[in-house]
Amino acid sequence: MMYGIGMPTLFPIALLSYFIFWATERYQVAYSFQLPPAMDDKMTVNAMKLFSYTPIILLFNGFWMLSNRQMFENVVNQVELSTEEMNSSHGFGSIFHFDQATPMFLMSFAFTVIVTMKTFFSGTMKEWGYIISSNVIEVDENLPNFFQALKLNDADWYCKEATYTKDIYKFSFANNIVV
Repeated sequence: MMYGIGMPTLFPIALLSYFIFWATERYQVAYSFQLPPAMDDKMTVNAMKLFSYTPIILLFNGFWMLSNRQMFENVVNQVELSTEEMNSSHGFGSIFHFDQATPMFLMSFAFTVIVTMKTFFSGTMKEWGYIISSNVIEVDENLPNFFQALKLNDADWYCKEATYTKDIYKFSFANNIVV
């Protein structure tokens, strides 16, 4: 995500890498693991929170790459002595130049404002109606207990299936099956 603007071939390489990772994970879950991992969604939620900041890094770093005067305007400052550092003419003053990098800077600035508002002012924005609330809707359909709703032959089949998968595949999808 950081260097994709400067080296666009990184995007297809990342796509191929994610596909290989996805296919390998699918294969391992289907054929290698006997029991599913006992994890909740905490790791995924934390990763998604951190991934929400990666577009900011992409946009700011992309702006810095696109505003490079040596690359796009052929500005090269000569060095007279080998002990001197070469001035790149690429500093924070280039923010105010309007060129091909300006849209990238405007998008990165807008995205930073949006993420900052979401992070620090989400409670106030929710009160004012700018955020969709994440209310959990509980539905009570007055359904009977699962085992009371089953017919006897269906309950027998369910218990035999659970016993079979536990004996053959060492996998239990039902807790405390009494046969």
